Amino acid sequence: MSLFPTRIETDRLVFERLCHDDCDPFELSDFFAREDWAEAAADHMPWFQFDTLDEVAEFLDHAEDQWADRDTARYLLRSSEEDGDIVGTTAFGPEWETRRAGSGIVLATEYWGREYGLERATVFVELTFEQYDLDAFYTTCAAENEPSRRMIEKYVDRYGGRHEGLLRQHSGRPDGDVTDQHRFTITREEYEAATADRETMAFDLTW
Repeated sequence: MSLFPTRIETDRLVFERLCHDDCDPFELSDFFAREDWAEAAADHMPWFQFDTLDEVAEFLDHAEDQWADRDTARYLLRSSEEDGDIVGTTAFGPEWETRRAGSGIVLATEYWGREYGLERATVFVELTFEQYDLDAFYTTCAAENEPSRRMIEKYVDRYGGRHEGLLRQHSGRPDGDVTDQHRFTITREEYEAATADRETMAFDLTW
């Protein structure tokens, strides 16, 4: 059995493993060429700007390598509200030695404001503590990325976590710029206290 789920289904989203067997590189290339992806959504995440079909194929190669190394699970996100259309990508990254995990998401701007990011975060936060038995979940976002910060604040508050602060000159970009990043964390104790009286893991997993 795979260490990571190969498919995840929530109320409105389907997570499909990013790999050559499951993803059509031509469909992906068309999605990544959309103006609301290439010029807006990926502005804060320039690693996800692809100019050629070959770069998309290399992205799938990299995703497969990370999966095989048990380093990162990358997924394509489709929306059941949009007849299964691609809306973005997401990743889950456990850090086994430090007993924590993080995740990230990039959505085409057409789909901002629908709380897809919140629905996706619920999956990865709950997997962190209940499936992988880790001790903390964390995430960061660029200081100027207000939509991401608002989304993160919602789910971090839901699970009892907190904003740790602003990490200055923290993350480098492909163009050489270095950005300030807000960091948020949820510990196991906070998660267990916040979820003691409610159902968790209310999504379908395929391994």
